[in-house]
Amino acid sequence: MILISVLLPGWNLRPGGDQRLSSSMLDLSSPQTHMQHFDSLTSVHSSTSSTRFGSIESSLDSITLSGDERELGKVCVQLSYQETLEQVWITLVQCSELNLPPDGSEQQKIGFKGIITVPKPIQFKSSIKEFCQDVSFMETFVFALRLQQLRCSALVLRLQTHTNKKRTVAECVLSLRQLGAQETEHWLDLSPRSKSSVCHAELNLTTCFQPVNGRIQLQVLAAQNLPASSTPLTQAFFVKVEMHQLGRVVMKKKTRVMKASKGQCRWAETFHFLLAALEHDCSLSVKLYSRSSVRRKQCLGQILLGFDSPVPEAGEQWKDMMAHPEKVVSVWHGLSPL
Repeated sequence: MILISVLLPGWNLRPGGDQRLSSSMLDLSSPQTHMQHFDSLTSVHSSTSSTRFGSIESSLDSITLSGDERELGKVCVQLSYQETLEQVWITLVQCSELNLPPDGSEQQKIGFKGIITVPKPIQFKSSIKEFCQDVSFMETFVFALRLQQLRCSALVLRLQTHTNKKRTVAECVLSLRQLGAQETEHWLDLSPRSKSSVCHAELNLTTCFQPVNGRIQLQVLAAQNLPASSTPLTQAFFVKVEMHQLGRVVMKKKTRVMKASKGQCRWAETFHFLLAALEHDCSLSVKLYSRSSVRRKQCLGQILLGFDSPVPEAGEQWKDMMAHPEKVVSVWHGLSPL
């Protein structure tokens, strides 16, 4: 059963049916904070690290991570889960600093399409608003779903223009991995929608720089929010890793092929990559593949780990690893297009 509720501005529904004003859900006076969550293992520092790697650590501060320079704006969303009722509450609060290209119409109108990426995706739509740089929505959507299922999925928000023709101009993705009873507020950056087909799966990767052995250790722990098969064919998943150094692929590794259970796979496989030349930067390309029962495979997306990674989280993981030898750094990553 799915319960959908859209609340008018300034009103909220509370468990038990009582209607009253709620400042916790709809108060816009709270600070606008960006909340990011990374899961890290305990750091272990080796006393045998060689001083010849000091130049690597000293040069890290000068590295600039690059990304998409087109800033389309941000959207604020609040999340909470009512465990007694098994309901997820999603409040679309407002947009800020919207920067959309003109389409020739006198007045653009915008709205959001939301998707919860459970095996049978749940979709919802906001009301339509007149476009301006700062738009208030204050709409709450309530769905009856199990918490365990939600924590293996994501919330996708697609910004759509409604003029002569409806089209999606930007989107953002928020993992529901840490959804709980505590209400959280998230400011999400809107990005141009990718033209290629990328699923919203996540990979849990750990890295560790081992200078004594001159190698990088990578662990492929798990994947979640995996797409369901659109055909009767049985679908399984595997991860392929390539190490790039000196402009070429120097090593390749691959996990075993595994069937998903409730949208998840757990490998916990460890790979070691020897550094051919310490004075040259290297990077790791991690790709997630699906494979059908007729051995047809498809790349679902990738993660680029390295100083020049276009994704800030991947670049920060690499930077943290190289700056602290023997430290195990664990991060959940969303996939990027090829």
